[in-house]
Amino acid sequence: MAYSHVLVALALTLGPAPASAAVTITGTIYCDNVFEFYFNGQLVKSDPITFTPHQAVSVSFTYDGTSPKTYAILCQDYASDSGYEYIGTSSPQLGDGALIAEFSDGTVTSTSWKSYVVTHGPTAASESAGCSASNLSPCAVADYGTPSNWFSTSFDDSSWAAATQYTAQEAGWGRTPAWSSSNGCCQPTSPVSRSNLGCCNCNSDGTASGFTSVTVTESECLNPETELGSSSASFIWGSSLTKDNKMLFRHTVSAPSPSSSPSPSPTPSPAPQPSPLPGATSVSPSPTPSPAPQPSSLPGATSVASQEFGKAQMLVQMITICVLSSSALY
Repeated sequence: MAYSHVLVALALTLGPAPASAAVTITGTIYCDNVFEFYFNGQLVKSDPITFTPHQAVSVSFTYDGTSPKTYAILCQDYASDSGYEYIGTSSPQLGDGALIAEFSDGTVTSTSWKSYVVTHGPTAASESAGCSASNLSPCAVADYGTPSNWFSTSFDDSSWAAATQYTAQEAGWGRTPAWSSSNGCCQPTSPVSRSNLGCCNCNSDGTASGFTSVTVTESECLNPETELGSSSASFIWGSSLTKDNKMLFRHTVSAPSPSSSPSPSPTPSPAPQPSPLPGATSVSPSPTPSPAPQPSSLPGATSVASQEFGKAQMLVQMITICVLSSSALY
């Protein structure tokens, strides 16, 4: 057999690299009040409702099946420049942010997530200067800035703090949304005046009673307690539930390990056999059956390790044939 024939046979045997098994991951996110969700550096979903009702949102995205997973969520509680909400009433109050989420790959919010505070207030210094619910003028909010590309897979979050966990009683489920097939997502209120806006599929425009219309689907208007009340996910936030207003969260899941299926043991090459051709002493090994494919840890998948071992074993046999056949010619 010519060496070129061996190379052609080898290329046909190895074939193209196996394609990755892309999968769809689904999830549910609840943020008090508004969020942006990124997966592996790409924006997947922006919360359409900026204040109330406090609704959970369904998400769906594609994962390539081989790379690490980076979950990144911006979550912002409403707060005016003073750090207070309902500033158009006689009793402004501090809000309380919260984030809880779960995904179909088993990822859930917990203290394993990293957190970064973007805005915090009112600051302790402004409170020392007289800031209070009845005296908003001295109040101030600290803005620590949003790190560039904080949602990317290559971002270094090693200096970020671990998220703080809260109970459902501490965080609360907020003002429950009401979905109407004819009207959409209802029960919005003004963060300035606490009054009902009297509309569905709308957001406050920042005034006491004004609003702007938005598009909201039923999957974006879910009851968070119904969807996540029995989940293993935890409410997370910064160290201050009421004063940390705008938060960034990240969580990275390592790339999946190669198949844990054991590779077959190597089969010893058979002893050379005398050639039947007169005057020649060529030898050829008896063919060895390729090992049966081993089941992958994923249903319906073939073990990549078993495939590659079988190809390598066939390569060794072809090279052995080539060498022995060439020796017989001399």
